[in-house]
Amino acid sequence: MKKQLKLIILILWMGLIFYFSAQPQIESTETSNTVAYILYQIYSFVFNGNAMKISDFMLKYASPIRKLAHFTEFGVLGVLFYVNYLEYRKDKVVLYSLISSVLYAISDEIHQLFVLNRYCSFKDMLIDSCGAITGILIFHLLYRRCLRKR
Repeated sequence: MKKQLKLIILILWMGLIFYFSAQPQIESTETSNTVAYILYQIYSFVFNGNAMKISDFMLKYASPIRKLAHFTEFGVLGVLFYVNYLEYRKDKVVLYSLISSVLYAISDEIHQLFVLNRYCSFKDMLIDSCGAITGILIFHLLYRRCLRKR
């Protein structure tokens, strides 16, 4: 049952990424701007109203927040691939996780070619792939460290 649950979580995460990529550009931008607005509210609270104006914040940080979201969602995807492959191929878990994550990043960008006002971006493929690589390597190091402590 544990194996099936891991696989279900992986498939659901892939579905979530697909869902976000299937949003037309206007919806995708609204989603990103909503997240940026929430972060602005936190930023404004921390600085007790001495923060920059929301328009300046959005101009400066909306795009980096969007790219960080790409990086993070694929970091999680890489870890989920890792956890699933660990059940079958411990010797090749990093390699298989990397290949699967990068292939999904490529397919995700190609998928966007078929979505209204979206496009395939090599830069986003790199960001997604770097997120996956980072997630996999961090998780791998933590996993090996935990094994050594046992």
